[in-house]
Amino acid sequence: MKRQVLLFIVGSMAFLALATSARVEGGELSPHRLNFFDKRGYFPPPFKAAVHELVDTKQALVQAKADEKKFKEDLPDLQKQSSEAEAKVADLRKELDQYDRPEDKDFATLQTKMNDAGANPEEQRMLAQAFVWAYPSNPHQAEAQQYLTQVQKKIADQLQAEKEAEAARQAARAKLIQRAQAHDLSLNEWRDFLRDMSQEDILKYLGRPQTMGVDYWVYSGSWTTDPSTGNKVGLRIAFNGTRALTVLVGP
Repeated sequence: MKRQVLLFIVGSMAFLALATSARVEGGELSPHRLNFFDKRGYFPPPFKAAVHELVDTKQALVQAKADEKKFKEDLPDLQKQSSEAEAKVADLRKELDQYDRPEDKDFATLQTKMNDAGANPEEQRMLAQAFVWAYPSNPHQAEAQQYLTQVQKKIADQLQAEKEAEAARQAARAKLIQRAQAHDLSLNEWRDFLRDMSQEDILKYLGRPQTMGVDYWVYSGSWTTDPSTGNKVGLRIAFNGTRALTVLVGP
């Protein structure tokens, strides 16, 4: 044991002498130089292992410092690249969300259309119906169903109002025809009734006239009251082609 310690001390002193010599000569201690000295038997095995470990550690430290320096130099560019990548990811996420959740965009369109007082009810109904059918599990389903019910009622009310208006118009027309056939219209009412009426319809409602000229017909008798005299007189209908143009009192 004492002999190994002695050899280690001797070897260390020899190594220091060699290292000093190598540095004086301008060289640096390296694994290659260590191997050179080792081949000549200058180092005992424990010392040789320790020296190799020391040199390897020193080289690893130098390389680590070089890597750290390069990393610090590259860090601003890496941070910039990272920020740009994050911004691109955010933009792509926004764009992707439009495809991932089209129902949100569709519901926003439906809301805008339903809040538009001048919108066509049929277009509103189609949008609401499409949303209800396409997105049955969407959180806005109840609102969309309410919109659909609302616009369906609005359309039904409009149709009913149109039917009632048409029925009233037809009833008024039938009553006017009855009065015309009963010779119970004023001159202005005759003018409104016969305006632009075809000769065929006039024959249907009033029958054949007593006089048929080239461009006029005369219905003699008591058809209306002459505004200027208050007497019952006939009608003189002038035509533009085959359609009534003007109505005057006749003989």
